[in-house]
Amino acid sequence: MLADVDPVDRMPEPRHRMREPALAATGVEDAQRRRVLGPVADDVEQPAEPDRVEDLVAELVVPGVTARAQCAEPPVPAIPVLDRLVCSELIHEFHPTLVPPEQPDPLLRSCYLAALPRATSTTITGEPLRTWRARHWAPVSAAALAAAATFVASGIIRGTYPFGALPRNTNDLGQQFVPMHAYLRDLLTGQAPGDFLLNWSSGYGVPFIGDFMGYLGTSLSWMVLLFPRDRIDLAMYVIATAAIGAAAAAMTAYLRLLRPAGPVWLAALAGVSYATCGWAIDDAAYMTEWLNGLIAFPVICLLCEWIWSKRSLTALVVTPFVVALLWMSHFYTVYMATLGAAVVVLARVLSDPEGGAFTRRVEGGFRCLVGVAVGITLAAPLLLPTYWLVQTATPSPDEVFTPLGWTEFLSRLLPGSEGVGTSPGLAVGTLMLLLALSFPFNRAVPGWERFIWTAFVVLTFVSLQLQYPHKVWHGFDSPNGSPYRQAFVVAGMLVVVGWMSLASGVRNLLAVAVPLVLVGALFAQVSDLPTITPTTRDVVPVVAGVAVLAFLLTRWRLGTQLWGRRIAAGLLIAAVLVETTLSSVAIDEARSKFMRDYQPWGAKQESIRALVQAAEDWPQQRVSASQYTTLNDPMLIGGQGAEYYTSTIQHSLSETLVNLGFGYSSYGRAPIDPKNPVVDSVFAVGARVQEGPQGTFALVKRQAGPLVTLRPEKPWKSADPGAFGVQETALGADVYTVPKVQVRVSKGATAAQRDWGIGMRPLPGADDPVELRLTASCRPGDGVYLRGPEFVGDVLISGDGWRQVLKPSAKRPGTYTGAPMLWVGRARANGVADVRIRVSAPTRLPVGAIGCLDPERLKAAVTALQSSKPAEVEVGGHDVAVRFKAGQARTMVLGVVNTPGWQCAVDGKAAKAPESLSGLIAVPVGPKARKVSCSYVPRGLEAGLVLAVAALGVLCALAGILMVGERRRP
Repeated sequence: MLADVDPVDRMPEPRHRMREPALAATGVEDAQRRRVLGPVADDVEQPAEPDRVEDLVAELVVPGVTARAQCAEPPVPAIPVLDRLVCSELIHEFHPTLVPPEQPDPLLRSCYLAALPRATSTTITGEPLRTWRARHWAPVSAAALAAAATFVASGIIRGTYPFGALPRNTNDLGQQFVPMHAYLRDLLTGQAPGDFLLNWSSGYGVPFIGDFMGYLGTSLSWMVLLFPRDRIDLAMYVIATAAIGAAAAAMTAYLRLLRPAGPVWLAALAGVSYATCGWAIDDAAYMTEWLNGLIAFPVICLLCEWIWSKRSLTALVVTPFVVALLWMSHFYTVYMATLGAAVVVLARVLSDPEGGAFTRRVEGGFRCLVGVAVGITLAAPLLLPTYWLVQTATPSPDEVFTPLGWTEFLSRLLPGSEGVGTSPGLAVGTLMLLLALSFPFNRAVPGWERFIWTAFVVLTFVSLQLQYPHKVWHGFDSPNGSPYRQAFVVAGMLVVVGWMSLASGVRNLLAVAVPLVLVGALFAQVSDLPTITPTTRDVVPVVAGVAVLAFLLTRWRLGTQLWGRRIAAGLLIAAVLVETTLSSVAIDEARSKFMRDYQPWGAKQESIRALVQAAEDWPQQRVSASQYTTLNDPMLIGGQGAEYYTSTIQHSLSETLVNLGFGYSSYGRAPIDPKNPVVDSVFAVGARVQEGPQGTFALVKRQAGPLVTLRPEKPWKSADPGAFGVQETALGADVYTVPKVQVRVSKGATAAQRDWGIGMRPLPGADDPVELRLTASCRPGDGVYLRGPEFVGDVLISGDGWRQVLKPSAKRPGTYTGAPMLWVGRARANGVADVRIRVSAPTRLPVGAIGCLDPERLKAAVTALQSSKPAEVEVGGHDVAVRFKAGQARTMVLGVVNTPGWQCAVDGKAAKAPESLSGLIAVPVGPKARKVSCSYVPRGLEAGLVLAVAALGVLCALAGILMVGERRRP
């Protein structure tokens, strides 16, 4: 909404025109001149005779100082010629060491001649090079600091951690990102039992590369090393703040390279607006790794612009390594950022007025494509294994994308609007929205450029609402959750076109009035929608008014404009920063009303960790921290438990654990430990943390089998149904009795025996809930266990009262959620097992819902397992080496779930995939065998390494070709 607003970095319009003798640039050179000088370029006419440069240009001028033309012709009125900063930027950007006779560009030559004798190899226009560089990068640093400051200020106002008592660990931040970063810290400091290929702490041994790429791969994750382990929540906050600052810096740098003529402070504000857009605060602030996509979009655009403008060897060589780092940071959102950057580059190819001939522009776009493609290939050693891990992960039902209503969709353009998980966070602040809307109507921008960019932004905007583009944006895998995870790309494009409009000068009335009308109409239409917060209703009209006032101040002509510009600048800076801060507060407050949060590290976690560390004896036995804080407590607290929640959990792991009696949520992506003695014996869990009265915790120890056992050549298999039989097979002994279950129905309920189990429901008008009894015959004193993964209701636990198996609000019982096997009591002296249950709605139990565990048989089975322990077991980061005496043919069973990627070799022979016993790794060995070596290598790792080496070779070859070409160039 502003014309020329910066008193330092924008040249005032001349009152008279003169012939600038040194500016004889045509074609590409003229386009470069226009890009740097912006709307002022047209005010400087072209020279007639370049050989009279030295006579005509006498000295460099600074703002407010005039140049004098010295020639034989009549004197020309004194006017400003070239802005000092513009000249210094040109000199440093293109040819910082060449002297005037060597300068191929007339504009640069004129700058040098004007600067003589002040321009040297160590100074530019009389200014030390180091000082110039610091000033040149000042807007980038200012943007980073300002964006980070608004994020911090919003936390202070809200009173969230670390500034107040309110927790900030919302949803996945508390459940996944914090625990995984704690584990990463253990890994980097050598305290974790696994390595970067395998995580021994979770799920009884699980692949780690997928989690690293999905939750940890950011270039900022190393910052966890700067904080003690009990300050992991603070580390995550600092990482998020740094990421927002980095995104602001990257966007500011890109905008300055794209259009250097614009006011530098407004470029910084544009960077802040992008980094704190609605998507960043509403969707990504609690999904820390998503912020890598926010950084990647402007960085990739910046790299391509660098290649585009320089066509240099350095740009082409550096770009692939930066792209590889970005893709290793978070492939999911960086993939979206890459698509968005491709749209931007294509728009540049089709519309860039300074790019020269079309073939030259295509060449620049192709160079960018090569640099990005080589960079992605360099990341193949991590990308390919991650791809296969995603392919073999626990699936979720296909989601059908349903577009949002356009009114609600457009409402998210306004600052302070909130709709996490349901609508796109498109807001980039009122000022940048007005500037973006001014772009199509700004006659200072060439018409063809306006048409191309407007079309591309609109098409990208609309693509968020279309079925097929939705699939493309999300890698042809429609997500469970937010369907607008790519919204940050649109936000970035709005900022880019807003800056292009501003840098060209917003001067015509249409470019000012139409955006105000459009924003006003949208504001009036959506002000009552649930996505709109009270903050939105306050800040939009205020900031719009400030923008209009700033525009009027910059258009006054009262001799000097310096005071007006400074007032306008101060008003806009304050308005944008305050709006950004208050919007962040409003978004966080609205989101916290319906999202679960988790407390940061405190006394509870400290006490549990102390218990776990006291019993640590890996690999002789596992110690389980259980699940008293998050679904990833083994990574957060320590130990080697079953708890593990991730989107890349292998389907074979989920399936095995469910078959063994585990509960689950998120379609099996988050197993729930049944804390069953048989399961603990199978997986060598010798100690676990258990909650006591009044929130206290204690360590419970029990006899368990070893990690590796030698079983008979043909292991015994149980005939019992369901999870009880699977547990017995894994244990290698018959320890359960699975009796026939009878249902005793009270008044107000009905039940029926079916082939699949027992169906039951309350009758209309009955009391809520209705109680029923399950009876069965067991051995006296046997432990009684209930297996009802789909059972929605309560069960009476002996000595502990009623406990919910699944809540009435449980999402899709048996599909999304499943209940774990539960201990409910002991069989009476007469052998009767009496289980009381309550139901409030129709529900079911499977065949063999009750199992009776004989403690003496279990003790004997565990003793047998301990006696079958091999002579020597060595466990590495992702491998296990077992040595034993030769004797008879046997089957080695490893207490690890058999997930794809495990390979085992007997006596050094060729490695092959192991067999499975109840889902565990099983390796048949002959009578002469003495050693078994098993290691986990993710599928795709070797192929990825080959591709990366090939990409490196291609990059070296291209660099060599370009180097030779540059040397041969006259």
